[in-house]
Amino acid sequence: MKISMMRVAMSLMKDLSSRAGRELGRLTAPSAESLREVDWEKWVRHFERNKRNRPEPDWDVATRISPGIVNALLPSLEQFELGDGGGPACLIAFDAEAFRSCTRNVQRVVDAWFEEEKGHARLLGRAVDRFGGKHIKTHWSFSAFCAVRRFLGVRFELETLLLTEIVSSAYYRVLKRNVEDRPLKEMCALILRDEAGHIAFHLERLAAADRSVVGIRRQLWEAQFWLLGFTAATVLWVNHGPCLWPLGATNGEFYREVRREIFRFVLRLKRRAGLEPWNVQIASH
Repeated sequence: MKISMMRVAMSLMKDLSSRAGRELGRLTAPSAESLREVDWEKWVRHFERNKRNRPEPDWDVATRISPGIVNALLPSLEQFELGDGGGPACLIAFDAEAFRSCTRNVQRVVDAWFEEEKGHARLLGRAVDRFGGKHIKTHWSFSAFCAVRRFLGVRFELETLLLTEIVSSAYYRVLKRNVEDRPLKEMCALILRDEAGHIAFHLERLAAADRSVVGIRRQLWEAQFWLLGFTAATVLWVNHGPCLWPLGATNGEFYREVRREIFRFVLRLKRRAGLEPWNVQIASH
């Protein structure tokens, strides 16, 4: 009897969650008007151009990293291989297909974006092989990340992926600055080049979507963006900070990079909306 009641309760909870998710997706999905304002053909051309001049790191060159540091760093590289395109390299929100397939160019841009993410997983896989690591198939943080993406709708998924790209850029900068291994530095440079393009694409997409959001609504949006950004950064650093500390990386160094990246993005978004003068300085790398 108790087992039957539990099954009924679980079924009801699942049904309610599904309905809530669909309603949230309906309310938060990008509008057709905002999608029309994005120059999708420009981004198709961007991803085509970005396939060129991508020299592969020389994975066979001798490493200068000590075995102890390699052992500390490997779990981080293994997790990033899974998370950076090694898992479901596509939009997975319950309403994602309606967004992805709304026009042929939207589909091409989304597919090209995730194709680059799969390229990052390939590069990270080569780094894992270089140091004798293993290719993991699951991790608690990645499973939780995917669950959130599925349930909360495509608009929230896009914001989550944007923030992931922002905090990952901070990670790759810290890794590139501190690691004494030329192939890893070259890998970071390639990934950072791609991430800069992805973030710029999201900037144009969001600028088209929220040009009319002003006043308290914009302040609330910015507050949640900062909060989610630092939450994503903290989840990342809890897992990866201990792997980078032996290289000389510090908590302060990582969070300064995160703060700079979020500040740059929010300021540029304000400029696009005409809410911030163009002479405000953006901190350099």
